[in-house]
Amino acid sequence: MIKKITDIFKEKEKTFSFEYFPPKTQKGVDNLYETAAELNRLSPDFVSVTYGAGGSSRGATMDICTEIQKRFDLSVLHHFTCVGHSLEELKEIIHQMNENNIQNILALRGDPPKGVDSWEPAPDELQYCYQLIDLIKDSDKDFFSIGVAGFPEGHINCPDKETDTRYLKMKIDHGGEFVVTQLFFDNAVYAEYLERLNNAGVNVRVLPGILPITSYEGLIKFCNICGTNITPEVHDIFRPIRDDEEATREAGIEFAVRQCRDLLERGAPGLHFFTLNKVEPAREIWKRLGL
Repeated sequence: MIKKITDIFKEKEKTFSFEYFPPKTQKGVDNLYETAAELNRLSPDFVSVTYGAGGSSRGATMDICTEIQKRFDLSVLHHFTCVGHSLEELKEIIHQMNENNIQNILALRGDPPKGVDSWEPAPDELQYCYQLIDLIKDSDKDFFSIGVAGFPEGHINCPDKETDTRYLKMKIDHGGEFVVTQLFFDNAVYAEYLERLNNAGVNVRVLPGILPITSYEGLIKFCNICGTNITPEVHDIFRPIRDDEEATREAGIEFAVRQCRDLLERGAPGLHFFTLNKVEPAREIWKRLGL
């Protein structure tokens, strides 16, 4: 049954969910639906679908969200950015979401299109995430459940954590109802983040984002882009086995299971897994956690 994620929160103390990204080819899309079918056997509470930089995957994200909801009767969180869209385009996309019964949105400012080093909004574009939230709420304040992104280590473009916290609170004050975090590998950082948000008066669910490690080189490249710190422990575990795919996979599963267990023991309100559109290792981690 398709539900707003905030309604799912009322029913469940903890939620468990998966994230997918829109493939660039039809074969990739077909494979994604096969992955979603396999992972749906685990009964996730919802799944999310990302949105390309500059709105580059606009149509694909909408189509995939709609199809997953139809095929699996499962609530989908539609990532949605304002960068690269005019105000009228944003209004039309919101209307399409409503028409397709997509009730859950992760509101984001978003990244500029690839190759654009500095971005300034056109006169008919929005600049900030809170403005997008306002637009969604003005469209239909009762239909949508709105989540926002959180950055336990601070957003890569923020000068400090305090500024990042103020921006997060602004998004919540304008109508954000829950937070999904960027990946991290030190759970103490997540605990400190919750304390910082609580001190700022932010009291919504903060779902930790979990990335299972499957490639040391790929991890370094990705974390350099998003600004996530790779802890000495991660380097010590994965650097020596960087050329052993199977050993890296198993170590990645073990690390994720330890991280997830600790987060749940600390009181995390659930887990959100970045699957990279693959069944494994997300399924194996899920099974070992007993979810």
